[in-house]
Amino acid sequence: MSKKKLANYFPKTISNKQASDTGMAVVLILLLIAFFTKTTLCYKIAIPVLIVTMTYPMLFYPVAIVWLGFSELLGIIMSKIILTIVYVVLVVPVGFVRKLIGKDSLQLNRFKKGKSSVMKVRNYEFTSKDIEKPY
Repeated sequence: MSKKKLANYFPKTISNKQASDTGMAVVLILLLIAFFTKTTLCYKIAIPVLIVTMTYPMLFYPVAIVWLGFSELLGIIMSKIILTIVYVVLVVPVGFVRKLIGKDSLQLNRFKKGKSSVMKVRNYEFTSKDIEKPY
């Protein structure tokens, strides 16, 4: 991916709220690291980071650009991966089973065997009553 295309995913401006959310995410990550590693150093770092987030969140401006850009890229990539998995796990097996049991919902076999068209000619003139209750 070129730098120009990559730059489109990273935000040009960051709002105060976005910077604050980024600071809170950093605090959460520090607290989770401290909880799972049982170290007090991350707790000691998380408290000042929380205070900075609450008083001057725009200090997280550079971190917010990277964080929000990364989350945008991750969302694009993961959606494609998840949709591919759903397709391979659900759609392909159902199609394969339908093919094995001989289902032909579109009646393609009948269409291919015959020489005539499967389209029906319908000489009908629509009136205003047809539009009153379309369903």
